[in-house]
Order: sequence, then C-alpha cells, then structure tokens
Amino acid sequence: MASNTFTITAAPGTDIWRKPPTTDVFNAPTALPSPSSTNTTLRTTGPLTTFRSARLSFNFTPTAQYDQAGLLLSFRRRGTTTTTPPAKWIKTGVELYNTLPRLSTVACDNWADWSVADLHPATTKAGQEVGWTTVLVEKDKDGNGTGMWVYRLASNAETGEEEKVPLREICWVFGLEELDEWEVEVSAMAARPEKGVTEGLVAEFRGLEVAWAE
Repeated sequence: MASNTFTITAAPGTDIWRKPPTTDVFNAPTALPSPSSTNTTLRTTGPLTTFRSARLSFNFTPTAQYDQAGLLLSFRRRGTTTTTPPAKWIKTGVELYNTLPRLSTVACDNWADWSVADLHPATTKAGQEVGWTTVLVEKDKDGNGTGMWVYRLASNAETGEEEKVPLREICWVFGLEELDEWEVEVSAMAARPEKGVTEGLVAEFRGLEVAWAE
C-alpha cells in the first residue's frame, strides 16, 4: 500500500558499509512513513521465508561524494534487538560517485559488495535533483534456485507501462543457515559519508510497499 511523502536528514559522517579488515559502519538514519499517512496494514518486518518484495520511490539533491538514499533490507536472527546493527543487509538506491548520481546496490553477507549503473547518463550531476526514482527488491525463483533480484522501475517510452530494469541478482539470502530463524526489516535510508561538510543531506521518500506471502 503506497504512502505519502516523508523525509530523512542524514548528518555528515553517516553510512552503511562494511569492508575488510576493520570497517563496519551502520549509523545512517532510517525511517518509515508515519502511521497517520499510510494504511495501517503496511507491515515492514517479518520472517524472511515469507518475504516477497519491497519497493520505494525517492528524490534528493546530492552534492558530496557518496551522498545516497534508497531502500534498505536488514536481516537479523529472530530475537535480536533492532537497536543492534543487522548481521546482513542490502541497500539499493542512488549514490553520488565521481560527480554523477548512479544507481547503487550494496549487498552485505560477511562483507559488502558494491555495484553501480548509469542513472541518467551525462545529464544529472552533483548539485542537481536526481528526480523521483523507484527501486524494487523481489524474491525470485528459477530453475537454478531462489534469490533476490534488484530492479529500477521505469516507464516504457513506447507503451507507458512500468517495466523492471534489472540491476543485480543476489543469491546468498535464501541460502542462509537456519533460514527459518531469520527476519527481514524494510525501511528507507539516507547517508552522507563525507565528514568535511557542515549540512545534512535531506531525502524525500514515498510509495513504500512491502509484500509478504499469506
């Protein structure tokens, strides 16, 4: 069920990133739409085995390297407090890298892996709004097994219909040991890893939807 717009302000020095040998940062702010602005049936946390998909739209103006906003999936074993950083996570959205906003997906099992793709090639640069962008993370099963696919949702120029532009397949999620013991939490996130700036990064979000198996 789609929600109204809500915002996150990320202070300088915030990030979600894990890189050997010792970097393990999970201090970026997350948020959900307020209960008054969304249907009360929106459920954002549940057993990983019942997760089907999550989608979110967002817009922001990046100015500093690694400014980012998007969708976050946090994986924790059942019984772990939500105040503890998740053991594993996936984030996907838009991130400013080398002067251009780019579609960005990071999947963290033991350590984080990062992939980027063009957003609006050669048109949008630092200091400009990225425009409303929608991402989707969806459970997928084929003849080779079960995984997660990450998509950007875009309007087909000819038909006007929504189409899924594939960004990345993540295969470790449903291969976790004791899969029944894992839960997934869905939220919006924003981060400003650069510490040398003085202002926070403001990102707008809307249309959070999460689907679960019945």
